[in-house]
Amino acid sequence: MSLIDQHIHSTVSFDGHNSREEMARAALGRGVDVLCFTDHYDVVNEKNQLVPVYDWVPARRQQREALAALDGQMELRYGLELGNAPADFAAAEQALQEPGLDLVLGSIHNASRALDWQDYYYVNFKSPEQCYRYLDDYFDGLEALMAWGRFDALAHLPYPLRYMVQRDGQPVGLEPYEERISELLRSLVRTGKALEVNSGKSAFLMPEYGWLLERYRDLGGTLVTVGTDAHRAADAARGLREAYALLESKGFSRVALFRNRTPELVSFPL
Repeated sequence: MSLIDQHIHSTVSFDGHNSREEMARAALGRGVDVLCFTDHYDVVNEKNQLVPVYDWVPARRQQREALAALDGQMELRYGLELGNAPADFAAAEQALQEPGLDLVLGSIHNASRALDWQDYYYVNFKSPEQCYRYLDDYFDGLEALMAWGRFDALAHLPYPLRYMVQRDGQPVGLEPYEERISELLRSLVRTGKALEVNSGKSAFLMPEYGWLLERYRDLGGTLVTVGTDAHRAADAARGLREAYALLESKGFSRVALFRNRTPELVSFPL
């Protein structure tokens, strides 16, 4: 089976552990044929600070080095995970001027200014009430991101649950947000944007993606991407096969492969 991973990080990201060359070699060794690097630019960063300008130089350098080292053994594409754009849309627009981008993932990693721009990773979630306060804010951010619309695929929609439920053991879920989620999915369909299945936390999040994919399909959605969200070589290709199997079980037989920010539907025989 041909594997495509369109969400992966390197040491260009603040939390990456391996170079693009190292990540690509690890992914190649586990059956990945196409890899799109999407290192972080969070308009508000992990320190809850506004970052008005993104420095593309490290990404350009590592992309050149990886392309030269892999020498055509796999296809390497050039992307960005654009986080927290609603904090400063002008800053986000500036980053999108980079030539040659294949894919821009839109994501929310931090709460809004009303909650001190806290990065969810660093929040100690102690009660369901606290979780739902952050989830209310999270969906406000997603809706603002969707209204802006200058991205290609919506990344890891259930993202805060990684920390609220999996790490901190809080008994919360996305059920109270089903209507807001449906409207987000309708907007994706209406504007021709993709929904990502993020396989990095597959054992935990696959149930969430199951019903998200069903709802998206029922609303007419056809554009889906799959990404590991890997930050270290040891996690390259993690959960990809399971993610493709989930897609097939929900009636999808193709994924959206982006080049020059334009999707091509590619079949994935299992």
